[in-house]
Amino acid sequence: VDVKILPIPDPKTPVSKAFTGFIVEADSPGIQIGRKEINMGQRCSDTRGIVFEDVRVPKENVLLAEGAGFKIAMEAFDKTRPPVAAGAVGLSQRALDEATKYALERKTFGKAIVEHQAVSFMLAEMAMKVELARMAYQRAAWEVDVGHKNTYYASIAKAFAGDIANQVAADAVQIFGGNGFNTEYPVEKLMRDAKIYQIYEGTAQIQRIVIAREHVSKFMV
Repeated sequence: VDVKILPIPDPKTPVSKAFTGFIVEADSPGIQIGRKEINMGQRCSDTRGIVFEDVRVPKENVLLAEGAGFKIAMEAFDKTRPPVAAGAVGLSQRALDEATKYALERKTFGKAIVEHQAVSFMLAEMAMKVELARMAYQRAAWEVDVGHKNTYYASIAKAFAGDIANQVAADAVQIFGGNGFNTEYPVEKLMRDAKIYQIYEGTAQIQRIVIAREHVSKFMV
């Protein structure tokens, strides 16, 4: 089953009422599934384009009502952005763990590189970022659990955790040095996998638009 949000063909319709959501059965006639895309990272994800050609959808498959699609999509993002942020934190934690283990094993100038302040401070910064990103998604998830509107916290968690995943993965590659740039070691994959967290489920820039709007609205009551 696939859920689609399609626009209403009236250019004067306001954005909040310009889309309708409905359920499309995956085996409906007229649906064509495209080739698997080869992505930079997260290659286990089966990413494909879907073409709809004269697909008929029964009226009872409309979600809520005509024109309610935008509301449905935005409310869905409030629920899906915290777990996406959690995934970004998981990636960050793995990058930190790998970098720490490597720093304990790799030796230069007669001692493990973790004993060099330049490296230990990098690990400290990475750890700080991981823990703060973890708290951000947990706060966003808690708001959902207690029945609060969590748009503000969901966007903060998603934007921050996505940015942190990229920073921590890049730092892990740096700590590995030349080996970090090699596919024999895990951190180059983590760096490639991290990038999508700043793109899907709303880009890092979209999150900042949402955060600014929600923040400013508190002062306009």
